[in-house]
Amino acid sequence: MSKCTAAEAVKAMEYYIGYYEKATSAYASSRDKSVFSLNKGSNNYTYMGYFTGCQAQPWCAATVTTAIYDACGSKADAKSVMYGVYPYLNCAQVWDAAPNNKKFYGHHQRWSLGKGYRKEYYPEPGDIIVFTDNGSSRSHTGMVYAVDKTYVYTIEGNSGNMCRKRSYKLTDSYIYGWIRPDYAESSDVPATPIEQYGAAIAGTYHVLSKGCAGGEVKTIQTLLNKYISANLDTDGIFGNATKAAVVEFQKKFWTNPDGICGAKTWAKLLNGGE
Repeated sequence: MSKCTAAEAVKAMEYYIGYYEKATSAYASSRDKSVFSLNKGSNNYTYMGYFTGCQAQPWCAATVTTAIYDACGSKADAKSVMYGVYPYLNCAQVWDAAPNNKKFYGHHQRWSLGKGYRKEYYPEPGDIIVFTDNGSSRSHTGMVYAVDKTYVYTIEGNSGNMCRKRSYKLTDSYIYGWIRPDYAESSDVPATPIEQYGAAIAGTYHVLSKGCAGGEVKTIQTLLNKYISANLDTDGIFGNATKAAVVEFQKKFWTNPDGICGAKTWAKLLNGGE
């Protein structure tokens, strides 16, 4: 196996959405979706705890560990992605282990909102997000699956006794910061993109439109440059130029282009522009 990509980590994390922690150890050793809603409780018995060896303990970080392991397929690769931390069980661990240029503080230290968009200040899909109750402690964690200029969208274990999607304004003081794991590089698009990314476009990629940012936007820009010579900066920012290029690309196939990169547009881009 090898280190996973950010997209693979998000997909693995999405698998656990809807998982309820258990009242007892019953069903807590299974990851099958048929047991997700059985034996609901609030005693921190979970598959994630069983898998990581921290049963009956808070399990938000254990969910991130489990998902990254699922995506990578090995302890060694998951550990490498998380900067030498395995299993990740305490919300502060990966933050403390990550290099300074791979961790980003929340709005109180880094935001430039109102002063012009700076993509390096924004979380990206696959980032490990860390929350705080008082501005200094690290009390909860999850994974980013999407972001726009107003909100960050997350998947979190141990959120109301289950694994669920959440969203926060980027200015929310609950956000301590986020870490960019050392994923396998995926921004260099291969000559035949469909061979790498596969056909399950809608299950892996997100609907992207103006205002979005991150690695998936870089992929769109790279492919548009390749197939229609769009001459875009591959900066991961879905702005006016990227929207115009998406519209131009869509005109090749549809009569009502909308400039939004959904499942059908992804499929055409990843299938070599055909």
